[in-house]
Amino acid sequence: MNIAQFLSLLRSEMEASTGCTDPGSISLAVATATSALGKPPEDIRVWLSPNVYKNAVSVGIPGTFRSGMELAAALGALINEPQKGLAILSEVNDELVSRAQREVEKGHIHIECLHDAPDPLYVKAAVRCAEDTADAVIQYDYSQVVSVHRNGCPVFERDAQTGAQEADPLQNHRVRELYDLILASNPEAFAFLIDYARQNLRAARLDLQDSRFPTGRALRDRLPRHHGDMFDVVNRAQTATMAAGEARMRGLNVTIMAIAGSGNHGITNFVGVLSVAEALGCSRADTARALAISSMITVYIKRYLKRMTAFCGCGVAAATGVAAATAYLLGGDFNVSVQAMQSVIGTIGGMFCDGAKESCAYKISTATATAVQFAYLAVQGCHIPACCGIIGPTIEKTFENMGRLNNPGMVETDRVLVSIVQDNQSVQGGPT
Repeated sequence: MNIAQFLSLLRSEMEASTGCTDPGSISLAVATATSALGKPPEDIRVWLSPNVYKNAVSVGIPGTFRSGMELAAALGALINEPQKGLAILSEVNDELVSRAQREVEKGHIHIECLHDAPDPLYVKAAVRCAEDTADAVIQYDYSQVVSVHRNGCPVFERDAQTGAQEADPLQNHRVRELYDLILASNPEAFAFLIDYARQNLRAARLDLQDSRFPTGRALRDRLPRHHGDMFDVVNRAQTATMAAGEARMRGLNVTIMAIAGSGNHGITNFVGVLSVAEALGCSRADTARALAISSMITVYIKRYLKRMTAFCGCGVAAATGVAAATAYLLGGDFNVSVQAMQSVIGTIGGMFCDGAKESCAYKISTATATAVQFAYLAVQGCHIPACCGIIGPTIEKTFENMGRLNNPGMVETDRVLVSIVQDNQSVQGGPT
């Protein structure tokens, strides 16, 4: 793989996303179907795979400070701009929210969890007005529309499995090969990653300025005074990722650069590494390379775990990338980065995903803090050794082990998680 191919791969795994990708995907599917229908729908029906349902049911919708899959569907129909992709909710305002809420109150929007969905990431929206109907299906990736029909006739069709295969270009390359490629390349080739990181860090700054969001500020106010030591660096990374995650999960209207299909991965990956680099006073060149290392690791691990997992992908994938990047910024070599990654996976690899919501901010900030701390330990020669528990003899084998644990290992666990989430919704009077 040459640098041009590598950069193309990284860029293909990154996308601007306003709000959580799961309600965003609902809005996008409904907007796509509404656009095909050609007029405002009188009836909207949405079918979701259990994983998407789990992630969409409780998370805040940007610009609304509310949650609700029906609200996301109504906004998609009203906005009706599928060309915006996952940024479709970027211009939500109070007037639009009021209109969407009135649509929800009419009772013509229906959401269903489809337990036998053809893919773990699946959204189907069907809309109707009088005798005309249209539908759109998103599959495999949050913004990948695979089919659109109007009155039963195909408007657009794509082989979803082809897209899945195209999204896995790392299979013939070892982590060391890609790591060395990054270090041998001109760091300015990765400068765009610094821009993405600063964009995501903006969400943290907005959160810290907003009195409605207390958690990030609570951590910030406890920052140590000894700048540059391990606890300072750890706490700065934890505070920034907590604040950005809190802003996004509770519905602040911020656009995040997602990676590997997840905005929270993007927060962990970009904000975590940039916070460390700034706390350490690293050069622009080292910061760019560190972001490339972390991004590469995040994407690489998701090759084994796929888009939808029973594990918290921020803890398993993005935080593992942060550990590798932090080890590099601390002066460690590839082996030290591997040791830091092994320690992260061996410690928090079992963190489960119970859907996107406020608690994600706690998870991603904890995972980031752990990653930074374990990078410091690895530099000092402390790490979980190879072939210990789920840790394999190589980093690739460890990633493979996590993939096996996710599927088939955690399939039944994931079903139980979805069932618990649905039970909670029934108690609260939400959709089931």
